[in-house]
Amino acid sequence: MRRYNVAIWVGIFMLLLASCTDGSKYVLALPDDAALVASVNLKTLSQKAGLNNEKEKSVARKLKAVLGSDLSSQELVDKIIQNPSESGIALEDNIYFFVRKQAASAGVLARVSSRSAVADLLEAFHEQQLCGALRESGGCTWTVMGNTLIAYSDIALVAMTPLRQGEAKDLQYQAERLLRQKEGEGFASTPDYQKMMESKGDIVTLASLELLPSEYVTPLTMGVSAELKLKDVKALATLSFENGKAVADIIPVITDGVMNDLLEKQLKACSVLKGHYLDTFSSNTGVWMAMNIDGGQIFSLLNENPTMRRQFKTSMIPLDFAAIFNAVKGDVTIVFPNPLRSRDFIMYADVVNRDFLQTFEALKPLVAMSGGQVKLLNKGQDAYEFRAVDAAMLNLGKGPMALWFGVKDNRFYLTNNDQLVGKKPLGWSLRDTEWGGGVTGKRFFGAVNFAGMTGGLGYLTAESPDGKNIHIEWVMKDKQVNVLQQLVQIVGF
Repeated sequence: MRRYNVAIWVGIFMLLLASCTDGSKYVLALPDDAALVASVNLKTLSQKAGLNNEKEKSVARKLKAVLGSDLSSQELVDKIIQNPSESGIALEDNIYFFVRKQAASAGVLARVSSRSAVADLLEAFHEQQLCGALRESGGCTWTVMGNTLIAYSDIALVAMTPLRQGEAKDLQYQAERLLRQKEGEGFASTPDYQKMMESKGDIVTLASLELLPSEYVTPLTMGVSAELKLKDVKALATLSFENGKAVADIIPVITDGVMNDLLEKQLKACSVLKGHYLDTFSSNTGVWMAMNIDGGQIFSLLNENPTMRRQFKTSMIPLDFAAIFNAVKGDVTIVFPNPLRSRDFIMYADVVNRDFLQTFEALKPLVAMSGGQVKLLNKGQDAYEFRAVDAAMLNLGKGPMALWFGVKDNRFYLTNNDQLVGKKPLGWSLRDTEWGGGVTGKRFFGAVNFAGMTGGLGYLTAESPDGKNIHIEWVMKDKQVNVLQQLVQIVGF
């Protein structure tokens, strides 16, 4: 049953893409407690994906295979392919995806153009035992497909799935209430919805921290003022598919004073990148991330959090944390040279002195008490090797662990492969890549190289010019064809 359910939803979504004017009242059914809402322009996606008659026929064949040999069901699929309005869903309108606060449930909202046509489609599913019988309640019709409740009225259709507990049928009354909402009710009556409508992008999303379940929020906000309002910490994201690349922009929409004050302090503890570590790695490096920080200010900021301050003061590890943080000032980079083949990593950080290394000498008496389970060895001047027989004793995973760290050429390093220390590229470096020239002056920059993968994938970059907004680009090797069309070809549709 579950396999068929997934296949049907994949088929329906592709049918939506195969056909594809907002402003109808169906948007009134968006829940007022939605912590995430995404609007998808299916018509634009269909055009950019290059879906043609042959691809539509391929979708039809796969959906028919799921529905079985029933002739009425087969005929219904043919009708929808030839005339998508036969589905009863207004495919020319936007489709909305939403997740309610604390990830209680997720749903999809679409406009209904023909209630009887939707009934015919779901009856065909019911005849194949893919969903329950249609029922009438509270002015709408509903059924259950797997763990998804589908309810519809003359105007809108919602499909909802519980994410944390309960069964699909438990969402019946919620769905009925959403379908009865009027002007001034629900998410569509909020300024956030208006922001989404004013934004340009093939997919537009607005989310708040209320999306996170309480068990995830507590560790993140521990020690932060109780006045922090999660619903007022939001971000607006737009995603557009262009020729040769996909472009995403994430813009913070924060009206909570506590969070704004915290972000301003964090911004003052950081500066713009100098690009020091672009020449250190070859152009085919897998993952590279960098930012410029003032370790002393970061340490002061961390100590404003009562929980963190207590951790530093009561730590059983005899390290001078203040000395370590205060030594770091400048570019910091974390690199995974080839994550497809190994877990090797190395971190570099600009430091103003090497005196802080002396604090690691204080660890040796503690290490000696481990009975050989843990070792800290000097590996020359300003260099150490740390080994643990089983990293589980340090809550760092299972199995043996080895780390090398020290200071060389005014750069602190930490790595799990000592062969990476001081290694220089023989040919082109990261500075020679397409994106290398855009690193200096940014507050953050990260890049992932997909060159070792198949399918014409190029690279992905994420950057923040001001420490607040984030700009992401996924660039393909073929710059002439829309990235969505290339992705459709890669997945085989």
